[in-house]
Amino acid sequence: MMDVKPKRPPRPPPRLRTKTGCKVCLSRRKKCDERRPRCGACERLHLECSYRASTSASASPEPLRKVSPVLQEEAAVVQGEQRPIGSPQSTSLSFRHSGLLTQQDWNVFHYASTRFIKLLTSPDATSEFRDATLVFAVGFDVPWVMHAALAPAALHASCADLIPKEDAILYSQSALQGLRHSLESREDLSSSKESMTFLAASIFLGLFEDFYPSASSHSLTHYQAIASVLEDQAAHMPRFDIDKLSVFHRTLLDSVLYHFSTRLIFEQEIDAICASFPSQSIAKYISALEVHAHGSRNPHTILPVLGRTPPLIFLQIYQISWLSRQPPSGDGHHHALAVQCLNELDNLEKESPVVNLGVPITKDAATHSNTDIAAKLYFLASRIFVMKIINQNICTTSPPIRALLAKGFDLLQAYDGSAPCGQYICWPILILGCAACPTSRSDFVQDFHDAEEGHLASKMRGLIQRQLLEIWKTSYSGYVRRTGGALERLWRLPSFLVGTTQAQYAPDTDIEYDGLNALIFKKGLGQVQLSAEVG
Repeated sequence: MMDVKPKRPPRPPPRLRTKTGCKVCLSRRKKCDERRPRCGACERLHLECSYRASTSASASPEPLRKVSPVLQEEAAVVQGEQRPIGSPQSTSLSFRHSGLLTQQDWNVFHYASTRFIKLLTSPDATSEFRDATLVFAVGFDVPWVMHAALAPAALHASCADLIPKEDAILYSQSALQGLRHSLESREDLSSSKESMTFLAASIFLGLFEDFYPSASSHSLTHYQAIASVLEDQAAHMPRFDIDKLSVFHRTLLDSVLYHFSTRLIFEQEIDAICASFPSQSIAKYISALEVHAHGSRNPHTILPVLGRTPPLIFLQIYQISWLSRQPPSGDGHHHALAVQCLNELDNLEKESPVVNLGVPITKDAATHSNTDIAAKLYFLASRIFVMKIINQNICTTSPPIRALLAKGFDLLQAYDGSAPCGQYICWPILILGCAACPTSRSDFVQDFHDAEEGHLASKMRGLIQRQLLEIWKTSYSGYVRRTGGALERLWRLPSFLVGTTQAQYAPDTDIEYDGLNALIFKKGLGQVQLSAEVG
């Protein structure tokens, strides 16, 4: 006979901090100052404020979509954090935003605002850059914008087995449909409200693409759209003033610069992407940062996405990636541009102590944060990349490359892959992985898990694998998987690399493969990743 377990009584609605506040504060479970006609919180967040006729009124509960009890528990146990907007544990509240209709919507919203948002900005940046209140406020008025913000958070939760991945895709599809409809029904984005709506949705849709595990040839689509809007805005501003730029605007500029520069190496066709690069906006942004640094008591500003890494390095990465795809010019113009990039990196090392490789960093050095280490890793990897472009005969066993690889090993060993925002060092990991690629058949068949103590390249491959695994456990970023997949292809199947002949090197050099050749592969590492996925 089948045992029938008694149903547990439904959980009572939570006690609210106020019983007479406005509808918004009731739904947020925040104390309301009850000012009329608009309370202080709604005034600050630019939200519509209204009051209930009776405090006992309540709406009928709506049917709930099935949601993992783990996610409900996850959303409820975040300790010691200020909730930007509370997640009600019951749907019996009379006030309900159109973008948050179900219990799962509220749970994902809470997960996004308290957990996921921390993964998107530098942990050492000021807290204002992790405040997504403005974006969520737009989402309260425009449901598809809210779904755009929920999509990458839901995808992250699905990778942790908290909700089905299909639910994250549904949020993304809803946001895309709303975005297309909005663009079709409006002639332009001239008004600040429409522009903000578009940018808020596009940046989260871009993040969804960035976090989606599968590689996509259109991974920069939404950032290209954001860049177009930023360029239109920059055309009407003679210069940028950092003190007057909004937090949202600065985060957008940081994010666009980061994604354009670091993701270009994965794209197979780069002409259209390079044509859409917001050069005017980025130039004014970097100039404004330099002016701000000269006039500030603290010149080492921690940027929202780039952290301590100077923006000029990302501009160089963009330029170097473009040069790596160009055929040799008859007049040596491309070579001259590469030499100029190297000179600018040299000057930056002299002017910016944060990228100075002469200061050693040990794993036990508590004074060095991840942002400090990331800045040096980006600088070091940029040097390796541009050195290969300048001299294509340079190889992974060349003394200058080995010296930089040794420094990179020490830096990467000191990096905490379990901390938030670890995915932002995927680009230097990719370059270091190419420099640590097997060079001979014996090196290729050797298992780097059992590498000899003195074998630097094998040790680096093992360290990279461990760090990518740690970063993945925290970020669940598709960028981590794309990086790991490309490197696995390079390490396990080095015959894919451009072939080299013994005549190019000294007679006593036993070289069969050169991982740095992958950096100047005409279709970029996106083709390597594609081969890894279908192979």
